[in-house]
Amino acid sequence: MPERSDELHILVPESRRAEIQRMVTRRQALIAGGGAAAAAYLAGCGGSTSNSEGGGGGGGGSASEDEAGKPPTPADGTVEEGDLLLANWVDYSDPANYKAYTKEHGPKVKVSGFGSNDEILAKLRAGGAKYDVISPTGYAVKTMADLGLIMPLTHELIPNIKNITPAFTETDYDPGNKFSVPKDYGITSFYWLTDKVSEQPASIKECMELLKTPKFKDMRVNFLEGGTQVMAIALAALGYSINSEDQAEIDAAKQLLVDVKPNVDTISSTFIEKAQRGEIDFGMGWNGDIRRAIETLAKKDREMVFLVPEGNTEYWVDNWVIPADAEHPVAAHKWIDYVLDPAAAGKEMNYHQYPVPVEGISGVKPDLANDPVINIPNDKIEGYESQLETAKGLQQRNRAYTEFKAA
Repeated sequence: MPERSDELHILVPESRRAEIQRMVTRRQALIAGGGAAAAAYLAGCGGSTSNSEGGGGGGGGSASEDEAGKPPTPADGTVEEGDLLLANWVDYSDPANYKAYTKEHGPKVKVSGFGSNDEILAKLRAGGAKYDVISPTGYAVKTMADLGLIMPLTHELIPNIKNITPAFTETDYDPGNKFSVPKDYGITSFYWLTDKVSEQPASIKECMELLKTPKFKDMRVNFLEGGTQVMAIALAALGYSINSEDQAEIDAAKQLLVDVKPNVDTISSTFIEKAQRGEIDFGMGWNGDIRRAIETLAKKDREMVFLVPEGNTEYWVDNWVIPADAEHPVAAHKWIDYVLDPAAAGKEMNYHQYPVPVEGISGVKPDLANDPVINIPNDKIEGYESQLETAKGLQQRNRAYTEFKAA
C-alpha cells in the first residue's frame, strides 16, 4: 500500500469510539455468514457438486441530514453512454462478469487497480479520477461518506439489493446500505511454502517471532503495504487491540516491525502473481488471495499454507460504492445490481475466492465453500477485530509505519 502523508483524515469522532467498537461489521457478519457458509452456499447450489466457474468531519460531511440522504441519481435514470470506469483491488472480480455486464447493459468495463484504501482515498480527495465504482473497506466507506466523496445510492436502481445477507444490511459504518453494498469479506494473516518453512506457527505472535530468526535472512519475505494494515498485525502479535491508541503499545508494535525488517525483502500489496509462482517463501496476506496461490502451486506439487490464527488478527468487509463525481452513475448502479445477482455473485466468489454475502448465491464450488481457509470457524472469528480509525490513531500509525520503512 502506498505510504500516506501525515495529513489527517478525520474518520471516527472520539465521542463515538465506544459505540463504533460495537459495530455490526466483520465479526458479526462473519459469524452470520462464515460459520454457516458451507450450508448456505451449497443450498444456493441446490446441494450440487457443480464446478460452474464463476470518522466524521470535513468535506461534504457538513451537509444537512436531508441533503445527505437524498440520492442524486434519479430512479428512472437511463444508462449513460461511455465506458464504466471501475477502481478495484488488483485482480478482484471475474472478467467474465465484466463481459456479461457489457452484454446486458452496454458500457464496457475499464478497470484500474489499486493496492490500498489509502491510495484510493487520496485519489478521490485529489479529484479528477472520475471513477464510476470503487471497492473500499468498511472503515474507508465511513470516511469517504463523511468527506462527501461518495454518493448515496438510489436503491430503486439496485433491485437485487434485497439479496444481501441480513447481517450486512445494518453495519455501523453504513446502516441501511445508504452508501455501499458489501462485496466480500475475509481476514489478514501469514502464509508460507512448506518446502521452505518447516515450522508451524499457530498465531500472529509466533509468526513474528519466527521472522526474527536468522534463517529468514535467506528467505523471500513479503509484507503488505500501509500503516493501518501493518500496524494492525504488529499490535495483534503483541496481544494488543489492533485499534490501540496507547502510545506505549504503538511504540512497541513499531519496534517489533523494526526488529523483523532486516528479514523482510519486499513490501507490496500486489503479490498474488508472485505467490502463485512460488516466489514468496513467507508473507503477510489475505485468505482468498492465498487460497488462489495454494491451488495454483498444488498443480506444481508444491504446498502453501495460510494461517487461520489462534488469538487476534484483522477481519474486514470490502464494499461497492459510487464516487460523488462519477460520470456514469446509472451505469454504476447497474453494475452493483448485476453482481448482487446470485449467479454473478457465485462467479465472483469462484474467481477471487472470498465469501460473498448474497442470499441464494449459486454455482459456488463445494470445495471452496467448505475450505477452512474461507469457511472460518466461529470460535476463531470471535477472537478477531475489525479496524476503526480516528485522527489520533491514524497519525500514530502513519508515523510508526514511516519509521519502520526508514529503519
